[in-house]
Amino acid sequence: MKIMFVCAGGMSTTMTAKKLEEVSKKNGVEMTVNAFGTSGYLRQLETEHYDVLLVAPQIRHRFDVIKDSCAKFEGLIVEKIPPNMYAPMEPMVKKLFDYIMEKVK
Repeated sequence: MKIMFVCAGGMSTTMTAKKLEEVSKKNGVEMTVNAFGTSGYLRQLETEHYDVLLVAPQIRHRFDVIKDSCAKFEGLIVEKIPPNMYAPMEPMVKKLFDYIMEKVK
């Protein structure tokens, strides 16, 4: 499963993304998680398939614009990352993992 995080610059989510890959592996799910800023996510979606796009809490005010821009990517799930799940600590990332798994059912 391929997950894309979209945040202000792409840097703040990198640690959480790597931790999510670790947690998913521990739970028997293969995930590739990449982080992109708001200026680069569409270009990436045009060249690579992603299953889920998650919008970071610090740009949640842009969620509707981002979701609308992703409408052309059939099957892409677009959601907000709940703030209580946005940190590179395992308990929070495990909640984020469970949240993602619920969305892809």
